[in-house]
Amino acid sequence: MCKLLLSRGASLDLRDPEGLDPEAVARHVNKATTAAFLAEVRAAGGWTGYVAAPRLELLALRRALPALRERGRATPSSVPVHERLFLRKDVPDDVFSHVVSFWRSDHRDYYALSDDED
Repeated sequence: MCKLLLSRGASLDLRDPEGLDPEAVARHVNKATTAAFLAEVRAAGGWTGYVAAPRLELLALRRALPALRERGRATPSSVPVHERLFLRKDVPDDVFSHVVSFWRSDHRDYYALSDDED
């Protein structure tokens, strides 16, 4: 519910009648996971920053990978598609981030199970 509300523009700065913000309310009702999530969103500067952070980290890794390899800090993947996805300059950043997002999602597992059942 928090993710939905935040994605629709809910503010982390609103206060209840007792002066508590959403994170404080979550802690008050013993919802530690929700409070930690809200703290992460706030630390990222809001919903947009929170959602963009993993993509930005992956893109930074993608750009740093060739140099990491040269210094012996990264080894080639045993999966050829990973090599093509990370290292080919002609694969746009948006395609890269969508593929990696799908690969990390629950949808990927759903499709894998669907294929096995047929």
